[in-house]
Amino acid sequence: MKRILLSFIITNVLIFSTFGQESYIKARWNIKAGYSIYKTQFFSSSNTVNNNNYRLEINYGFRNKTETGVYAGYSRIMIYEPWTSGPPGSYVGSTVKAFFYGVNCNYHLLPLIIKEDDFRFDLYLTGKLGGISIERHGSQPEYSIGGGLAFYLFKHIGPFIEYSYGKFYYNDHKKIRYGLSLTF
Repeated sequence: MKRILLSFIITNVLIFSTFGQESYIKARWNIKAGYSIYKTQFFSSSNTVNNNNYRLEINYGFRNKTETGVYAGYSRIMIYEPWTSGPPGSYVGSTVKAFFYGVNCNYHLLPLIIKEDDFRFDLYLTGKLGGISIERHGSQPEYSIGGGLAFYLFKHIGPFIEYSYGKFYYNDHKKIRYGLSLTF
């Protein structure tokens, strides 16, 4: 019974603290230009390829601790396909264009404990849901959850880094993305 009561109190404090105070997140625009490198395995762990991804993300703070937005990105990725003119079971690699797109939501943790109008650090949880369109190969879904950290060196601009776990292109499950964040 004590656990249920404690869970109820903690949940209500978190919910009502979201609506009960203003923060530097609400009504704020955030633009992130990021880059990530992730390994893709083909056939076995000895066959890995580094794929990179450039992504632009635009978010708007619609609540005191929550912002949501859209993202789009571009990459040139390695695709392995069966080699029709070679020996059976052999594959040939080619580089193709890939376009990434989707929606994301960031929940900021620092406004829960720090009451500042314009804080230079940012610590958040992030979730993304979208897809990837691969040239001549169709589309497939992508999704992830993770966390991020930003430090605004010049009040409204600074570096960020995110770590995400989820379903990415082929068998990738984790990704580190870093770049520059601009808020206004």
